[in-house]
Amino acid sequence: MKNEHILQIKNVSKSFSGVKVLNDIAFDLRPGEVHAIVGENGAGKSTLIKILSGAYERDGGKIFLGGVTFDVITPRRAQDAGIVTIYQERNLVPNLSVGENILIGNEPKGPFGIMKWKELFRKAEEILKNLHLRLNPQAIVSSLSSAEQQAVEIAKALYKKARIVIMDEPTASLTRAEIDNLFSLIVQLKKKGVSVIYISHRLDEIFRIADRVSVLRDGFKVMESDIKDINKNILVKAMVGEELTLTYVENEGITDVLFEARGVSRTGVFEDIHLKLHRGEIVGIAGMVGSGRTEVVRALAGIDRIDEGKLILNGREIQGKSLEEIIKMGICFVPENRDEVGLISAMSVAGNTTIASLPKISRGPLLKLKHENELVETFVKTLAIQAKSIRQEVRYLSGGNRQKVMVAKWLCRGIEVFIMDEPTQGVDVGAREEIHRIMKHLTNEGKTILMVSTDLDELMNMSHRVAVMRGGRVVNILNTPETTREEVLSFAIGKSVSQQ
Repeated sequence: MKNEHILQIKNVSKSFSGVKVLNDIAFDLRPGEVHAIVGENGAGKSTLIKILSGAYERDGGKIFLGGVTFDVITPRRAQDAGIVTIYQERNLVPNLSVGENILIGNEPKGPFGIMKWKELFRKAEEILKNLHLRLNPQAIVSSLSSAEQQAVEIAKALYKKARIVIMDEPTASLTRAEIDNLFSLIVQLKKKGVSVIYISHRLDEIFRIADRVSVLRDGFKVMESDIKDINKNILVKAMVGEELTLTYVENEGITDVLFEARGVSRTGVFEDIHLKLHRGEIVGIAGMVGSGRTEVVRALAGIDRIDEGKLILNGREIQGKSLEEIIKMGICFVPENRDEVGLISAMSVAGNTTIASLPKISRGPLLKLKHENELVETFVKTLAIQAKSIRQEVRYLSGGNRQKVMVAKWLCRGIEVFIMDEPTQGVDVGAREEIHRIMKHLTNEGKTILMVSTDLDELMNMSHRVAVMRGGRVVNILNTPETTREEVLSFAIGKSVSQQ
């Protein structure tokens, strides 16, 4: 009798330094299905897929591939067995061509090891066409977009006759259109009998692409279900262990204007941007990649130059001021890539919180450590930052807690206008709601937030108004209670709802 599972995991466990991170996990995968694994950060998802890919050795339990025991798993054995893992960080050689990357290790060669270039590119083109990919097999990989590089990895997996493709947060850096293309590729993989293990924080994607879903929480598998039998509320409750009340903002009337952009332009990048931000208001910015969203908010925060127009804060013109002066006046920028430019990862929670406010905790060249401790503890409590202590290095915190430390840094500085680029990028559903509650708390305190987000649900729930950008211009500003996701998207892509 043919085995109905291509993969079976029974009672798999794993510990690090005596701490058990996987507890008797059972999991199975059917041929040609997408089985999603979800859970909060630290739930054990990454550990499980690293065991399957051979990066980690399990402590106990059994793994069967096609009904046959799969004992010692190394990265090489996993690949030879047809298990391919596509991580967020691309596993490609950037200075080689698409074709060379697809056939790497199996390049056609003639006498004396001379490469048969025509045959290599012909084979690569055939694989690309099978996936309906319009990529030039001779193009250098470093010249491709993130989505195109991901497609090359999928093509490479298909060439290697992958039986199982593991995708770890595959849409983290993709646009909506690119996500649609990725899902089309996944459907093609399914038709070819390839199975997919899909890991993502974005629950809407799970309901779009998965056939089944397994939920991990604190190292235990707490739920498995066909996706058709559950809804998002059931899934979220399984992930966090309790009902999670989604945060949203209410339109409670407009107060005074705190920050305004009048006709702000930067040659060749964006033009004639008009925005008014009121106290206690969150304004979201929507738009496709390339619409100019991030460029505008960086300019409004004083990071990049503006060529024309005025910036007005509390009735005072501030354009032309230095970044240091703009921060002193009460505007900050919370970047998407917090680990690279938002925080000092090797510095403590306390150090990152007070680094922008050293005069508050200093007497001459000396730090007043007692005062710093008291100040930081206040923000840790207010923002519910989960750390072993305020002296713990931020690199050991979860993504959500690192984001909170960035907010604490600017609260400590006395900031009034928070300009945020993708505030919940890469955090799990629980941390996302905590960040949303913090944003709502900021507005209740009279702060103002300007937020860029690719997540339409986030924009609709957490913005009083949405400014939609296309081609470097604001094409419409919509009141969220009076609009829909479809209308926002229609303005972003330049089509009416009826055309879609």
